[in-house]
Amino acid sequence: MQFIRDEDIKTAFVTMINKLIFGRKLILQPLLDALRGMSNSDNLSRIQELEKQIEKNAEQRELLVKLMAKGYLEPALFNRENNELKMEADNYMGQKEALIHALNGELSKVQEVSNLIKFTNKAEMINTFNEQIFNDHIEKIIVYSRVEIGFVLKCGITLRERM
Repeated sequence: MQFIRDEDIKTAFVTMINKLIFGRKLILQPLLDALRGMSNSDNLSRIQELEKQIEKNAEQRELLVKLMAKGYLEPALFNRENNELKMEADNYMGQKEALIHALNGELSKVQEVSNLIKFTNKAEMINTFNEQIFNDHIEKIIVYSRVEIGFVLKCGITLRERM
């Protein structure tokens, strides 16, 4: 394992911020428009659809239990069908939770992109590392190699920068 100097990361950050300031109209404004244009109604209708499927799945499982109780099904067949219905229900619940999380996440991402646009509109090119700017806009750093890192911004995009 080899190390990466802190100064190299800071220099890459300054370069990335300067590129954002210079290209804000080409990068950030279209991103904000895209996030605002995403149809929340599509996600809401998909959530309602998933709720109907979850309800239908529960009814099928209930029917399966009734058939088993009356002795119309063999235990092996009941277990197999019941397990399939449980897996299907878990899948639907996962999809529903992911959509709900995406709806909530879109709102925070729009706010973060707006904050970044406000900063880049007021800011001039920077020459030195500023920890406040870094903390305000960067969520984490991903190291791809010794010569390339990625800055994951709080607005959800990852920008790669060569060192």
